[in-house]
Amino acid sequence: MKIKTTLAAAMLMTVLAASEAWADPCTLTVNQSSSAYIYVGQSFTYEVNVPYPPGPYAGPMVPYYHSFFSIVFYGTKNGVEDIPGGETYPAPLSGFGTTVLTGYGNPGGYSGNYQRYAKVINNVNGNLICWTNVVWVYLQ
Repeated sequence: MKIKTTLAAAMLMTVLAASEAWADPCTLTVNQSSSAYIYVGQSFTYEVNVPYPPGPYAGPMVPYYHSFFSIVFYGTKNGVEDIPGGETYPAPLSGFGTTVLTGYGNPGGYSGNYQRYAKVINNVNGNLICWTNVVWVYLQ
């Protein structure tokens, strides 16, 4: 009887481990000039990658052409939270894969070290798709 219980527990752990290994996580990267710093007048972009399948938190997915996502940024400036409620990118992502997020730059007066990460939300059902990794942006 002990062997059956041990085997059942081992099988359950295997299933749980496999369910957590659903896909690559969403990723966030910063594209900037060759310098580590973004100087006044320079622009940069973010890239976000939403893999398919989207993961265990997404819930049932609607057909691909209805998969519009919002990206909400969070983070700090010089170690202090500067967007506590999150800041939604103004345009929805149109689906899975890599999307370039434009419109970012250093207009001056905002120098500091910014830490950014984001969550990706399915606009159809409101479910969390995933959280991204953390990136750093250095404005001079």
